[in-house]
Amino acid sequence: MNKPLAALGAAAAGALAMYYLDPQLGAARRAVLADLVRGGLPGEPRPQARGLAARRAWLHNTQSDPRSDVELRDRIQHRLGRMVSHPGALRVDVDNGIVRLSGRVLAKEREGLLAQVQQMAGVQQLVNAMTAHDLPQEIAGQADPTAESAVAGRD
Repeated sequence: MNKPLAALGAAAAGALAMYYLDPQLGAARRAVLADLVRGGLPGEPRPQARGLAARRAWLHNTQSDPRSDVELRDRIQHRLGRMVSHPGALRVDVDNGIVRLSGRVLAKEREGLLAQVQQMAGVQQLVNAMTAHDLPQEIAGQADPTAESAVAGRD
C-alpha cells in the first residue's frame, strides 16, 4: 500500500516541479505563488488587517523612509514585465508612497496596470501620467521626440 502512495507522491512532486520550473512560464507562476503566500488569497480577510493597516498608516505619517520608496519603485518595476507588453516605455517614480507612472502604454493594458499597481502594498496614492496608444508600434517606435523628426526628414 505504501509503494503506490509513494509513487503517486513522487509523480505529483515531479509534475509540480515541472510546472513551476518551466523556463518559459515558470517565473510568472512562481511570482503569482509568492504573491499569494505573502498576501493571502484575494478578497480573503486577513487576521489583524485593520491593526496592521492602521500601524502602517501611522508609521507612514510620522516618518518618511526613502528606502521604502526605493523598494516600492523596484518592486513595481520588477512586476511591469508581467503587467504590460512594453515595460521599458514606462517610468516609475515614488515619493512618500505616492507612485507616478509616466511614459507610453497600450490603451488596452492601462486600466489593468493601474488596478494592479494601486493594490500593491505601500502604494498610498497613484498618479497616472501615462499616454495610451492603440498600436504597439507607437510605443516601441521612438525613445525620444527628436528621433521622430530625424526619421521624418529622411522620407
